[in-house]
Parts: sequence; structure tokens; C-alpha cells
Amino acid sequence: MPPLPTLVMLIVGGLLLGSLLNIVIIRLPRERQLLRTPLHCTRTGEPLAWWQVLPLVGWLIQRGRSRDGRRLHWMFPLVEVISAALPVVFYLHYSFSATFAYLMLVASILIITGAIDWLHRYIYTFVILGGAVLVLLVGFAIPQITIFNGLLGALIGGMGFLILYMLGSILFPATSVPFGLGDVYLAIFIGAAVGLTRMSTPLLYGILMAGLLSAVVLLVRNVFKRETPQYIAYGTFLCLGTLLYLALNGLA
Repeated sequence: MPPLPTLVMLIVGGLLLGSLLNIVIIRLPRERQLLRTPLHCTRTGEPLAWWQVLPLVGWLIQRGRSRDGRRLHWMFPLVEVISAALPVVFYLHYSFSATFAYLMLVASILIITGAIDWLHRYIYTFVILGGAVLVLLVGFAIPQITIFNGLLGALIGGMGFLILYMLGSILFPATSVPFGLGDVYLAIFIGAAVGLTRMSTPLLYGILMAGLLSAVVLLVRNVFKRETPQYIAYGTFLCLGTLLYLALNGLA
């Protein structure tokens, strides 16, 4: 465990990072104006007080509800919790180093992409492919990643998911394919970020988590006769699987 001052710095820094990521998550799909001020409540549209800019703090103080009593979405405090936990975990793996900074960059892109996909079922091409180019460019400074390994990971990951996407389009032409081109682009990013030699495990984690949720949804729908979502955000689980892998293993 890091020294207490370092631990506090990591957690507070992670909470602040989570607040910034939430601004992107909220504003990119709705306004596409990331720098406009002031910040507004996602429910009432009212300007936020200074303490509400940190969604976890605002969520706890207001007991998960907006000023008019409506429930606030759980996604935004969850983003802050994950953003506060990951710096501590990555520090335990690599201390303050280039690899630590690299993992925080990768995690930030995954958190933004996974949250937006869950909320809006959409993956922004410029975020995920721009992120893939960025991690390839900075990967040369990371001892555990080589440009060649990253390029192969991006190529194989993208090709594999593109084949699955095309097969789904052929086999189920009358229905929506379980995942879209955004998930293909996400596989490209994951392959570029972790490299070919590590790519299979985080993708497997994501596939298994998505499969487990799908089984639960089908059970609730068919056995308990409850209304359930028609689709799941597949990309969210690919992001979660990769975050879980990085938290457990780093770039080992």
C-alpha cells in the first residue's frame, strides 16, 4: 500500500479526473461543446453548485436525487469511483512512471467510451480511433509495449471483430447485429493499447461479462415474465473487461 499522503493524492486526483471524464461523457453526446460553462444538472438543467461538480459528492449529499426529486443516474458516481480506484491500483503495479501515465490514458479512453455506449449505445469513432493512434504514438516510451506488437494487436483485433460483424449481418439480416462497427473500432483500440500478446484475455473478459448479463436478461424475460432491455451495450463490457485485466495484471 502506498504511503498515506500518496494514497490521498492518488484518490483525490482520481476523483478530479473522474469529474472531467463525466463532463465529456455528459456533454459529448448532448452538446458536443466540452468547454462551455457553467455546468448544468442532467435532470433539471439548473446550474450546478461547486460541490455538485464532483458527481460522487453531489450524489451522496443529495441521496441520489436531483433537486426536483428525480433519481440521478448511477453511472456518473460510478465513473468517479472507478477513476479514484484505478490510480491506486496502477501505482501499486508501476509507481509513478511512464507506464502509470500510459495506463491512466488508456483507462480514461475506456471509461469515456464504455459510459457513453451504455447511456446512448454509441461509440464515437474519433474518440476510439484517435485514441488508438495516440497509444501507438506514445507506446514507444513504454517498456512493456512495442509499436510492432501494438500494430499487430490493432490489426488482428479489428479483423477478428470485423469478421464477426460481417457474419452477424449475414446470419441475422432481419435483426440488429449483436454489436456494431463501433465495437470493431473498440477492438482495434484495445489491441493497440495492450498489444497482440495480451489482447485475448481482456476481450475474453468482456465477452464473458456480456454473455452473463445476456443470460440474466433472458432468464428474467422468459422465466419471470418481466420487461427487459432489448439490447445490451456490448462495447461497455469490452471496456470493463479491459479495465479489469489492466487492474489485475497491468501490462504483465
